[in-house]
Amino acid sequence: MRFLTSLAFIAAAGLMAAPASAQYGQKVERTQAEIALEQATQNLEKDRAGRAAAIQACGTKDYEACAKLGDYYRKGWGGMQDYKLAGEAYRKACNGKNAAGCASLAYLTNKGDGVEQDLAQSRLLYKKSCDLGEVSGCAGYGNMVFAGKGGAKNVAEGTRILQSACDDGYKWACDRITGLAAYDPNDDTWERLKDGAGR
Repeated sequence: MRFLTSLAFIAAAGLMAAPASAQYGQKVERTQAEIALEQATQNLEKDRAGRAAAIQACGTKDYEACAKLGDYYRKGWGGMQDYKLAGEAYRKACNGKNAAGCASLAYLTNKGDGVEQDLAQSRLLYKKSCDLGEVSGCAGYGNMVFAGKGGAKNVAEGTRILQSACDDGYKWACDRITGLAAYDPNDDTWERLKDGAGR
């Protein structure tokens, strides 16, 4: 829906904008609005094709494609945004042991978007994702353990898990550790991340 609104706005702006030749006395083939509309149309077509391909691949038990399909639904790429269908695609991916699918399903379950909100289930899904090697799942699990959401609170264990995700380069985990005041000033992870971001 956001995309269609943006597309309509761009088209209206293109119609209202005076031609560049009138503004600057130069001959210009296309206005910026026309270029933006063309790019938005191309992106929509590309996303529709990607969504269709993900639907087909997910149907053949390609669990990575199921996780990608969940992203298409959740973010509204190539069609309408649909959290319920996103949850179904992520669940299929997670059941197929796709770590990213488990992390994304955990996120939806935590928020209650398209699926029933269940913090205990979200915590279990984040743990499963982490056990399968997804660093974002480890960060989510560590955050829930630290805060005591969906289960027992364990600040030391939550900090350890978040620090491990931070050490693996997951910036959100580093930011969360700092925000929770669990940051270890003797750890050099922040300096490594700042050095990497500046390159």
